[in-house]
Amino acid sequence: MKKNNQFFENSFKTLDEVSRPTDEQKEQILKMVLKEVAVASKVEPRNNRSPLKRIVTDYPWRFAFGAAFLQSSVCTLIFGTDYIRFVMSILGG
Repeated sequence: MKKNNQFFENSFKTLDEVSRPTDEQKEQILKMVLKEVAVASKVEPRNNRSPLKRIVTDYPWRFAFGAAFLQSSVCTLIFGTDYIRFVMSILGG
């Protein structure tokens, strides 16, 4: 029975050794991966949008806060403190 076990163990060892890449294959794989990374890193995304559209779509919260600030500033300058009292009365203050 010992011989049969050795036969199977040797067969599995051989299969395991054959399935592993050699050092040359490892070097080739590494070179291929490095080339792909170099090519991918040189690609720049194309943005045909205007700078304002890009800012609005990339950072919508900044645009919303900016618009709210501008609106409240302009209305306060036009109507004075009555505008602030009006907004606070609407909000329940």
